[in-house]
Amino acid sequence: MANLATMLISFERFSSGLRRRAIQVGDHRIVYSEGGKGEPVVLVHGFNASADTWNRFAGRLTKRYHVVAPDLPGWGASTRLEAESYGYPKQVERLRQFLALLGLRRVHMVGHSMGGFIATAYAAQYPEEIITLTLMAPHGVAEPQPSDLARSVAEGDNWLVADSPQAFDRLLNNVFAKRPYVPGLVLQYLAKRTIQSSAKSAKIFAEMQTNDPPLEERLPRIKAPTLIVWGDQDRVLHVSSLDVFRLGIKGSEVLMLRESGHMPMTENTRQCAVAWQALLDKPRQAFETAA
Repeated sequence: MANLATMLISFERFSSGLRRRAIQVGDHRIVYSEGGKGEPVVLVHGFNASADTWNRFAGRLTKRYHVVAPDLPGWGASTRLEAESYGYPKQVERLRQFLALLGLRRVHMVGHSMGGFIATAYAAQYPEEIITLTLMAPHGVAEPQPSDLARSVAEGDNWLVADSPQAFDRLLNNVFAKRPYVPGLVLQYLAKRTIQSSAKSAKIFAEMQTNDPPLEERLPRIKAPTLIVWGDQDRVLHVSSLDVFRLGIKGSEVLMLRESGHMPMTENTRQCAVAWQALLDKPRQAFETAA
């Protein structure tokens, strides 16, 4: 079953113009997807995920751009060390080391959820290395209104960490407004992997909740043209957080998606890709004037 599931995932990846590669970065072997030629685009995935969450979105990019999507250390097929920290500060530095080893010094960066925090912190700390920044439902700021997840976590029920098949199904129902079709074998394979790693994932989730200095204080340091994407039915991170990012990042643009959940690059692939390309097509001087 696992072999057939991985074959189906590999086929989707191949159809999107991506191939799997690996590189050693310190103590971690980082597995990543790569494809296309042109300006480099780095896709940074979210919590409990891997580079494969980007396959459908990447398929719209690889004909014009050099796309790189890593399984972040601790996730997917990359190394996870039980005693190691996968909180934000170390992940930002690991990502930078990874890009340096690939010879990517200046990139377009796209981050989702947990990856949105990493991309935001990266752009604030190393602004000269980011050409454009796109944030899809990014984590990291104090929510003006608590999300469904925040309320559940406060009650001791963190449904983002699934430790049973039933919990995995609940997780999918909560992150999507409309669940896309995924073959049953693939779902079973992903559920098994998620459940097996749930204890360490819970520890990583806890690490992600404390950040110093707060991300809000870092937003004004971002200089790259920025697009912020959010679904109006996001249960993981409340859409009210969008304005925190918008007001903090000068000149940033917004794409609000109706009837969309926490996975816009999967639920609204075409709209996200069109908005992303419009960001890149906009003359740079227009952003400088807006700033």
